Amino acid sequence: MRYAVSNKVMSESDKACIAGGVPSVELMARAAKGVFDNIDKSGKTYIICGKGNNGGDGFALACLMQEAECDVSVYFISEQVSEDARYYRERLEREGFSAIYPVQKCDYDCDLIVDCIFGTGFSGVPKDEYADVISEINSSAAQVVSVDIPSGLDGTGGVAKIAVRADKTVAIQAVKSGLLLGDGKDLCGEIVTVDIGIAIVGEKYEVVGDGFIRPLFEKRKNNCNKGTFGKSLIIGGSTEFPGAPKLAEAGRAALRAGAGLNTLCVPYSLVGAYAKSVVESTLFPMADRDGKLAFDKGSINRAMNGVTAVAIGPGMGSVKEENAKICEYIVNNFDCDCILDADALNAFGTEIVRLKDKKARLLLTPHPKEASRLTGKSVESILADPVASAKELAQAVDCVVLLKGATTVVSDGEKTVLVANGTPALAKGGSGDVLTGTICGFAARGISLFDAACAGAYLCAEAAKAAEKEYGDWGVLASDVCKAAKSIVDTYDA
Repeated sequence: MRYAVSNKVMSESDKACIAGGVPSVELMARAAKGVFDNIDKSGKTYIICGKGNNGGDGFALACLMQEAECDVSVYFISEQVSEDARYYRERLEREGFSAIYPVQKCDYDCDLIVDCIFGTGFSGVPKDEYADVISEINSSAAQVVSVDIPSGLDGTGGVAKIAVRADKTVAIQAVKSGLLLGDGKDLCGEIVTVDIGIAIVGEKYEVVGDGFIRPLFEKRKNNCNKGTFGKSLIIGGSTEFPGAPKLAEAGRAALRAGAGLNTLCVPYSLVGAYAKSVVESTLFPMADRDGKLAFDKGSINRAMNGVTAVAIGPGMGSVKEENAKICEYIVNNFDCDCILDADALNAFGTEIVRLKDKKARLLLTPHPKEASRLTGKSVESILADPVASAKELAQAVDCVVLLKGATTVVSDGEKTVLVANGTPALAKGGSGDVLTGTICGFAARGISLFDAACAGAYLCAEAAKAAEKEYGDWGVLASDVCKAAKSIVDTYDA
């Protein structure tokens, strides 16, 4: 199982290992050996060291490279270094290593730069000489390897203003969540994890892979019918956001995910418009007012008959009061899986907590701006720690939360999973509708909302990557994602 950890968990684990009898300088030596084994040592190497223990890893690495008679030079930014870093710097000097210079003398003209400036303890924005050094590294033609984390990147939320762009990051003991979140995915390059014998104390975030989703597509038994695999319902659409093809793709995605039957519930006055685009799903006309869905118990009761999973929100429009009534009535009166997306979320804002006492099992699928509206926190605060933000919202509403991003975070307030295979090809209108439909289809089959959310996000990203091969990451449409999902699913049930 691949997993990631927060800075806090890694720090506590490190302290526990040292308290258990492993000297910190020994852990530094192990880290250096892990880096040594994962870099190309054939050319000229510059190791650039900061003043903390990340810099100490660099000094320890220089000891190993000197012993191996590599062409290596060390450049330090500060004369003041941590106690453990000083141990290895003084060892270099005792052993006659003379290629150690202040960073002002660095010409950055080498084959490999090993970035040991900041570790996971860094937060904020690099300033002054540190910012200048990072700029020089990024402007160099050398391959760049960062130790544990690219310097300047926040290890928890993946936020970076000024940071090293690495070709490879050698993560010590565990991948830090910031490598997978936010800017981390654009800065860390290839991630290699080296085990240095630290037992992780605290929460691990599982990183979803094929092994998670493949069992969800075991071959179907012959003795089955459409009712065997559940009924999904998607409620949305309006004159404000007609998007009939997008809603149709959401329904198609639900069926691709394995639901036996899907129905699109749309405003009565727009049924004719939607009928032109909807082929595989059935249509249910719901009471409306001026082309927007209106709360009507009779319509909802008929639409919800036999439904095992319902998704509410795509294209509903901005009639918040009516949208909120529809959502509340369904979650309070039906024993089913319920997914709230888009305008269904916007109908509540911070009042989303009033859905805590409910009959349905609930999944919220906000992007950071929607999460900001739901929590009252700034978007910047959400992005600074997406995991904590998702967990807090899940706990407040007693539900599952899927927080969208470069890496999607799924949390029920206790367990948290990262879906890190996202692609910029999904940054296109309609992708969220396909995701909602996919999750709804999984849930309709009886898969838990938590697992359905993880599987839906993972499958949509894999399908988008498949579509990229034909259209590139600029040209992929939501409909392409839905079509490409078939080829991915075929590999799972082969």
